[in-house]
Amino acid sequence: MVTKKNSQQDGFFHNAPEFFKKFTGKLISAEDIKLTDFTALTIAIVGASQQTVMHLDAISLKAKSIKVFQTTPHFVLPHTEKGIHRLVSHPLIIKNRRLFNNRVKSLLAIRYLDSQIHDQWLKRQLMPNSAAEHKVFLKSDSYYSALQREHCHLITWPIMKITETAIQTMDEIEHTVDVIITTY
Repeated sequence: MVTKKNSQQDGFFHNAPEFFKKFTGKLISAEDIKLTDFTALTIAIVGASQQTVMHLDAISLKAKSIKVFQTTPHFVLPHTEKGIHRLVSHPLIIKNRRLFNNRVKSLLAIRYLDSQIHDQWLKRQLMPNSAAEHKVFLKSDSYYSALQREHCHLITWPIMKITETAIQTMDEIEHTVDVIITTY
């Protein structure tokens, strides 16, 4: 386990928000996921980005346990979307491209979620708000399958505080972790 002093040498911990300063485990940026070995560690992912969504499957193959902390669901599309790009690039669509693009992508993301998740409660927790003004679209072919693994858990309660070794959520459960991956 990395101490606070060692984490500060990485440079990321020094620039991390005050919220993470008490944590004495390893704190890594989502951009450094590929550089880290997660073998037999308990991982917490705080925040969602293209890196965390894309690499969740690879992390889940090595990690002992993963907890994905998410208060706002995001739209996840399959990584392979060449057909969507061709449709949106059609000359008749160019005039309202942005509006049409977001509507189609939202519908495709919801349909993709529906086809990948069979547990109705998990599906409900992952359902993004299609009426949201600012939509975030992430791409991954394996995100939903990784979330359904037995040692991977989605936590939708807001984080109350981060202690030296754990993340405490509003439901007063303390989730002990070795590594926090953050997008902040």
